[in-house]
This record gives sequence, C-alpha cells and structure tokens, in this order.
Amino acid sequence: MNDSTRPKKPNKPYPDFPLYPHNSKRWAKKINKRTHYFGPWDDWKGALERWQYENDYLQQGKTPPPRNVEALTVEDMVNGLLEHREAKVFSGELSRRTWLDYRRVGRSLIKDWGRYRTVESLTPSDFQKLREKYSKKLQLIALGDFIRRTKTFFNFAYKQGLIEHPVRFGLGFEKPSRKSIKKAKQAKPAKIFTIEELQTLYREASPQMQTFMLLALNCGFGNSDIGQLEGRHIDGQWMRSPRPKTSVERDCPLWAETKAAIEATRQTSKPDCPLVFLTKRGLSWHKDEGANPLSAEFRKLCIACGLHQKGRGFYSLRHQFRTVADGSRDRAAIDRIMGHSDDSMGAMYVEWIEPDRLQAVVDHVYQWVKPMFAESMQSEGGEK
Repeated sequence: MNDSTRPKKPNKPYPDFPLYPHNSKRWAKKINKRTHYFGPWDDWKGALERWQYENDYLQQGKTPPPRNVEALTVEDMVNGLLEHREAKVFSGELSRRTWLDYRRVGRSLIKDWGRYRTVESLTPSDFQKLREKYSKKLQLIALGDFIRRTKTFFNFAYKQGLIEHPVRFGLGFEKPSRKSIKKAKQAKPAKIFTIEELQTLYREASPQMQTFMLLALNCGFGNSDIGQLEGRHIDGQWMRSPRPKTSVERDCPLWAETKAAIEATRQTSKPDCPLVFLTKRGLSWHKDEGANPLSAEFRKLCIACGLHQKGRGFYSLRHQFRTVADGSRDRAAIDRIMGHSDDSMGAMYVEWIEPDRLQAVVDHVYQWVKPMFAESMQSEGGEK
C-alpha cells in the first residue's frame, strides 16, 4: 500500500488518549512488546472502554476473560455505596459533608482504575500502587482517611452480597501509623496563635470577623458551626447547638463579649432566614464543597497582618480552644462544649454535666484570651 492509498489516520480524541491509530483502522496499544487492538477508529469511546477493562489483565500477561455483565465494576460499587449513604443524608443520619467526602474518594477510584474495571480483578498490588500514588499527594492524616473510606466501599460491596468474598487489600494498603503521624506533626510549626498574634488579628478584623473569632475561642466553633448557626441555637447567655458534622449536642456559656458581638453583627436583612450570619451578598458563610468563604476571609486578614502561615487558618482557633481548655482538667465538660462524643463505658452512664463545670471551662479559657481585648478596652476607657 503506497502513501496515496493508505487511509488517513485520525487524531487522538484528546492529548492523553492512551491508544494510537493503527494502519488496520483500529485503535491499538503495545503492551509487553505485543500490539493489542481495541476497536475501530470510528468508535474511540468503545475502544477506550475495552482497553480499560483488558489493560490490567494484559499487563500481567493474562488473557482477559469475556465481559461478564453480572461482575461488579468499580463504578457500580461506588454508585451503590453513594446511593445507600445518600438515603442516610435524607433521613438525617449522615451529614452531606461526609457524603461528599465519600463521593470525592469514589470518583478518584473510578478515575484511577477505570469505570469498567471489575472489583474481583483488583489485587493487593493495585491497592499498594494506589497508596503510593496518594501518599505523594496527601498528608498522613488525609491519607489515612482516604484509605479508610476506600476500604468502606469494598466492605459495603461484600456486606451487600455484591461480591462473593472480601477483597484482599494486602499489607501495602495500611493506614499510616500513629507514630508516623505524631512525628510528622512534631516536624511542623504549631497550628495555634500566640495571644499577641490574636490581639493583632482581633484589632484589625471587621466586627463580624471579631464575632467569629469569639465564637471559636469561647465555644470551640469551627467554620461549619458558624456558617450553619441558627437563632434557635442561642438561649440567653448559652449556646445550645448540635455539631453539624456529627449532630452531637453541645452546651456552652457565652462570655459577655461574645453575646454582645453576636447581637451587634447578626443578620437582620432576611427575617425569614434562620441563619444568624450572612455574607455581604446575603449568602451563607457555609459551603458543602469548594472554598469556604469564612476561611478565605480569615486568610485575607492573616495576610494583611503579616501572620499567614501554611496550615494555620480559622479552624486553628478550635484547636486553640481545646489546647487552652485542657488546663481546666475537666475533659467531660470540654467534650460537651466542643461536641466530641465519648463512647467509653463510663461516659455511657453520664446523663448530664452541671452548668458550673461548663462555666468553669470557659472562664479558664477567658483568662487566657483576656489580653486580646486589652487595647480595645483601654480605648473605650473601661474594663470587663
């Protein structure tokens, strides 16, 4: 066949397309020094799907078995768990944020292994390669969460009877050890702020951001807690707000400064809206996914004050509360304020925690935070 009669090869449908156009008018790829064909030029999607299904078998020198429509694919497994978990979101048993975390992991599994890869074809080597890939992208705690959620997908498939046997993950797909996490944490700068840094930030912050800082330091609130705070959660001098992430009940006495700041900055532009705080555009400070607007505003403040540090943001103020509050030596009261659940046998017998114990915790934290107000109180000519 001369050049004039040879068919004109098509371009790849996109730059990273894994196959090349062969002279036989088929999409092909050389695997282990042998050329394999996956479909005609005019059906590149079908060829890609066939390659995704057969590639791992061919890489291992195995003959791909016929496609079994009943064999569970990675995509079907992911969709099955997400549908199951979404029903729990609707019933209030699971937060949407947690569901989105599962969806993010599920999408990664589909992207890395292919939609049509069968679950039964995965080997410990596949899981080890997956861990090696994400260990380069994620910090140790995030890597552990990724591994835990990945295993949840496969355990779900087995418990639901979608696969006959449990999946063998192998020893190469273990979560990072506590010791390695502790060493990595020790190698990083502390996430918390000094009282002098907090004083600078508080002085330069807008009135609404000052309120957010007070809620974080008084009640151990995080971004989502503030963004989803409703008027019904404020009971006089008390904050009674279930933690959005876990629905664990919380009770916290408010400092006089915190109570006054809430009343001065709460939104009144939308009386029918239950949220206490809205952005300048009338939107919620909370977002299930994407960049968190409260984090972004606090980052701007830190940059403007010359105090921005990677890994240290608004949520660090929740860490700050816990770190200082531990000095009160009342773990049960601190957990009640922060919305931490204690599943130990001893905690199961506790029906309530006395208000004076909760007050003692926030009073202890206030003594540490008090210098943050020093300049503003002096300028107003008064003290608490």
